[in-house]
Amino acid sequence: MNKNTTLIGVIVAAVLIAGAVVYTNYTKCLESKQVLTNTISSQEAGEKLVEFVNKNLLKGQATASLIESLEDGDFYKIKFKVQEQEVEWRITKDGRFVFPDTIDLAEVKEPAEEIEKTEGNFSVSSDEVCKEGDKPIVYFFGSTGCPHCAWEHPIIEEAAAKFGDKISFHNNMDSKADEEVFGKYSTGGIPTLVLGCKYYRVGSGESLGEKEEVKVLTGLICELTDNQPGDVCEK
Repeated sequence: MNKNTTLIGVIVAAVLIAGAVVYTNYTKCLESKQVLTNTISSQEAGEKLVEFVNKNLLKGQATASLIESLEDGDFYKIKFKVQEQEVEWRITKDGRFVFPDTIDLAEVKEPAEEIEKTEGNFSVSSDEVCKEGDKPIVYFFGSTGCPHCAWEHPIIEEAAAKFGDKISFHNNMDSKADEEVFGKYSTGGIPTLVLGCKYYRVGSGESLGEKEEVKVLTGLICELTDNQPGDVCEK
């Protein structure tokens, strides 16, 4: 399944239940001809919706950007983009209630099994550890134009350096190398870290802080190297 499509599906699912509940009450309000107060402009509504998506749903894993805001009956129709995928939602004219676009229930797939998480919010895959020769491969994907990448990059470099020739470090800063790996384990967002194809995360560890992030990365890489070198993994 396309990772961007999966990401959008997660966003839609996150607000669908709330949207269904408020829609019933809002419809009753319209039927009783109650007049909405505190109406905001379409531009304000669009900015408010995109801010909500970024802060509450994407949380740094990707960024939504506003394309246009148009009046649509009793709602504003808001078109925005996440990565390269365009999404269209609606919001009430007072900016209180958000509604995802229509969903074809015939196309809704059964929810995937919940993915196991590690400390540091890394997902655990069922894949075999990927190696170059006998060395687990550690991948970093990022760009110098990305502030979260700029934060994470020196930290993964510091952690990887501890392992010397025990690992193969693919330092893909501003590089299009290893695109197949990136496409498999990333939603399209950066930074993306893939540790031995066993642990992966989209986003930085800024919420942990530098010291804890180094500790988490070191611990996970030790899992891949059978706790070698000993002076690093036994600390």
